[in-house]
Amino acid sequence: MFTLDATKSWTQFEKIIFRLLFLCLGFFLFDYEFAMVFIDLGVYQKLYVLYGYLTQPLHWIDQHIFHIGYDPKIHTAFPGDSYFGMVYYLTVINISMLIVSAWSIIERHKKNYHRLNYWFRLYLRYIVALIVFSYGIEKVFLVQMSYPQVTDLLTPIGEEVRFNIAWNFIGASPGYETFTGMCEVIGSVLLLFNRTYVFGSLFMCTVLTNVVALNFFYNIGVLLPSSFLLVSVLYLFLPYTKKLFQFFFTGKVISITEKHYRFEKSWKKHLVLGLGVCIPLLSIVNATYEANKTSTQLQVDAKYQKLYNVNVFVAKDTLQPLLTDTLRWKRFVFLSNKNAAVYSMQDQADFYGCDIDSLKKTCRLHDNDDSAKWDVMHYAYPKKNMLQFKGSWKGNNVSILMEEIPVDSMKLNKEKLTLLQG
Repeated sequence: MFTLDATKSWTQFEKIIFRLLFLCLGFFLFDYEFAMVFIDLGVYQKLYVLYGYLTQPLHWIDQHIFHIGYDPKIHTAFPGDSYFGMVYYLTVINISMLIVSAWSIIERHKKNYHRLNYWFRLYLRYIVALIVFSYGIEKVFLVQMSYPQVTDLLTPIGEEVRFNIAWNFIGASPGYETFTGMCEVIGSVLLLFNRTYVFGSLFMCTVLTNVVALNFFYNIGVLLPSSFLLVSVLYLFLPYTKKLFQFFFTGKVISITEKHYRFEKSWKKHLVLGLGVCIPLLSIVNATYEANKTSTQLQVDAKYQKLYNVNVFVAKDTLQPLLTDTLRWKRFVFLSNKNAAVYSMQDQADFYGCDIDSLKKTCRLHDNDDSAKWDVMHYAYPKKNMLQFKGSWKGNNVSILMEEIPVDSMKLNKEKLTLLQG
């Protein structure tokens, strides 16, 4: 299917499928990369504004055609594994099918699309490579699935959702995460070069199949985008399946060379070459820089992580540690120098912003933007491994004495890699 022989004609079915994939995959991957650029630039909130212009048209389309249940009042305006995303993607597919119908009538005598297919495949190779490389390099720097925080370690597995289980499962083993990231990085680099992209497509197909399986079976909300990447790689690999089958299973000598197209004008050649080198290079450098920057910040935050058990909690009088008590703390956790978590007597964690003033010896806990409502605690260290808070908490004057529990004392944190078991 989609033979690379420029002299052969395509069947009507092949031409229709090509037109549909050209429109759908071309648009979806461009849209995906477009969104990632906004995220990389730190202005992802503007994406909600841009996609927000589509909410009312898509709502009307859903009410009259798809009946999925999209409601712009309660559903986020962002394409993905969501109500908005489903209506958005279905709308694009249906519009593409209408365009394909007109295209097929206009070019009903066209023998093949070998030239257009060549440039389309080049586009797919570069887009998939740039997208997957950014995910891979984040894993190499242990950023995408960072090591579980103290609050993750304290949460019983039965209370976790599958997404968190998958993230913590990979993050708990830095070596495995680095390995999976290197696979994605290597596959991305292989796609960029003419001599290696066929093997890169096969290699990347294996990598992305595992990614899609994880996303599907662990309810990770990027199933549709990752599926588009996998379909793109399968499309790249498809023309070579027959020859590779013959090579691996029948022992035949095969050739997988294909015709390469070039521009005749010198300035066009240099422009394509410049874009083909500069865009991947700049993207790789930027993705690596951002991953390293985030990794450095995570290492800084990890140094601030501390776990405390509450020994004494006083509000007017010493409160008995009743499980029904909604005021008393059971544990307190510093997640970074800007974030903390308070555990209730029911072992439920509430997360707060945390502003520490080392000069005034104060710690302000807040979960809202009104600074007048923030709880202010004065802190002191009465003795080693002890932390004392005195101040206001939910309208009550409290005094809290806590004992630090070393995070490294947890079994998962103490465990080392071993080659011999038992």
